[in-house]
Amino acid sequence: MDYSIGELAHRAGVSVKTVRYYSDQGLLASRRTAAGHRRYDGNAPARLELIRTLRALGIDLATVRAVLDQERTLADVLTAHAGAVAVQIRTLQLQHAVLSVAARRHSTPEDLELMHELTARSAEQRRALITDFLTSTLGDDPGLAAARQNLTPVLSEDADAQQVEAWLELAALVQDEDFRSSVRRMAVGYRALAGDWRDPQLRGRLIELRRTEADSRWDRYLELLAVVNGWAPPSRVAG
Repeated sequence: MDYSIGELAHRAGVSVKTVRYYSDQGLLASRRTAAGHRRYDGNAPARLELIRTLRALGIDLATVRAVLDQERTLADVLTAHAGAVAVQIRTLQLQHAVLSVAARRHSTPEDLELMHELTARSAEQRRALITDFLTSTLGDDPGLAAARQNLTPVLSEDADAQQVEAWLELAALVQDEDFRSSVRRMAVGYRALAGDWRDPQLRGRLIELRRTEADSRWDRYLELLAVVNGWAPPSRVAG
């Protein structure tokens, strides 16, 4: 059984123009009658349906052709495309979060540009920003590696608006030189009082040090860190 271009278009639920386009692209084979009309064989409907499905899923014509010509397996193409779509979804989720935060804040164009710049950074760039802050305030002592790791916020690829907003505030905070200075003073004090935290007298001195050297923004840093990382809110150190 074969089909005219009109019959194939009707069977597939598409326009004649669409069938003609795919034919001209070499995706649908046809033969010409003596009168010059296109005729399609019995495999054309299934082939056209596969083309439509792949195109509806966002797969480009070159890749569709490779599948039809059996140069690439359908499974390989779908796996690769699923990965690409997953990246797009994560990007859109982050963009949605930024837009939601900006709208809620009634942000200015300058604020929006800064927010986009801070969230558009790669994971490596975001980590570099935090690493610079922690190294400049706590130092690069290998013995503090675990502490630096526990103080590192990691904005997930599927972050929600609350996490994005926390990251934006935290990113601005770690670039504030006054805040950095206060954290350095606190770190120096902690190192000077190094000892057994279970010692009640030492614990009292450490709490007092935190009160005097670490302004309230340090507690805010810990709160934002917990939000970004999806942790439980930190408990306050009792005085």
